[in-house]
Amino acid sequence: MKRLLLNIAFIWFTCFSFLVIAMEPVVVTWESLNEMNYETGAMPLSLKNLNFKMIKVEGFIVPLDDFEVDYIKEFLLVPDPMSCIHVPPPPPNQMIHVKMKRKIPLDMDYRGVAITGILKFTEPEKDLFSYELAGIFSEVVDIEYDDPFAEFDEYMLDDSFFE
Repeated sequence: MKRLLLNIAFIWFTCFSFLVIAMEPVVVTWESLNEMNYETGAMPLSLKNLNFKMIKVEGFIVPLDDFEVDYIKEFLLVPDPMSCIHVPPPPPNQMIHVKMKRKIPLDMDYRGVAITGILKFTEPEKDLFSYELAGIFSEVVDIEYDDPFAEFDEYMLDDSFFE
C-alpha cells in the first residue's frame, strides 16, 4: 500500500512538473514580431508557431480609454514609450492589442511593463494583419530606450523661460 501511494505521488508530481514547464511563457522580442509582413500575413515558422501560445513581451502602454486614470484593462502595447496611435502610428506588427483578465495599475512613468498572456494573430482588418494578447499577468520592468528629448536636458531651462 505504501509503495502504491509513493507511485501515485511520483506520477502526480511528474505530471504536475510537466504541466508547469509547458506553461512557461516564451519570451518574445519586438524584432521577432516585426518579422510578420502586416500586409500579407507572411511570417517565419518560428513566429507562426507562437499563435495561441503563452508568451511574455515587454513594452509600453498606450491607453485606449482617455477616462481611465488609475487602472486599465484594454490597451495597446508598443516597443517605444514615444509611440502613439495618432500620427504617425507604429506599423501593425509593432503594436499588440492587449485585453487583460483583470485591470492593472496604469503607470505612465516610462518604466515599461512585461505582459504574459496568450498571443493570437488577428484576421486581416482593412487588409492588415496584427496581434492580440489575452493578458494574464503583468509586472513593471525597467526598459532601456533612447529618449529623443534628453538633449534638451542639457539646456537646463528655468521657470522664468516659460513666463
